[in-house]
Amino acid sequence: MMNDAQKQIAAGLEQVFWSRGFADPSVPDLRAGVGVSMRTLYRHFPSREAMILGALEYRHQRYLKYVREGVSEPGLEAAVQLFDKLGGWMRVTQGKECFFRQALAANPDSTDIKDTVNRHKGELLEFMGILSGHDQFASTLYLLHEGVTACYAEMGEKAVEDAKRQARLMFREASEKQFS
Repeated sequence: MMNDAQKQIAAGLEQVFWSRGFADPSVPDLRAGVGVSMRTLYRHFPSREAMILGALEYRHQRYLKYVREGVSEPGLEAAVQLFDKLGGWMRVTQGKECFFRQALAANPDSTDIKDTVNRHKGELLEFMGILSGHDQFASTLYLLHEGVTACYAEMGEKAVEDAKRQARLMFREASEKQFS
């Protein structure tokens, strides 16, 4: 768990990495972007990798809070709300690809970054099962979620609408099977 100072710094790191990528900014660039002294930055995040991990953890918490807020009871309506929320997130983030996948692509040899990305994706997958009320729907909803994230820059809202249509179809087919 991050303390308040770490959260504040991690929020700044997230913004710098989001705007400049993970390969480009140097530690002095990160420090300037966050607006703290080098000493303060290193006290809370003692390496560049720790800074990336801090930004990822901050983004993870922020995204999960965002997708969970105001969601209906588990079921079709909640699944559709998820994609509406994802569309809102993608508009705010200007359709950029997944922050976590960007971090991993820029740091493919980091076990800690890979583990953090896998934990984030695993928690999303678990959330999809809870959200839908059907564990067997988790992987399909996750696949749709990741697909929207990957292709939103090219497809825009059509990706969101297609994902919602597929979710509705999945629920309808499951309901028809149950009553046939």
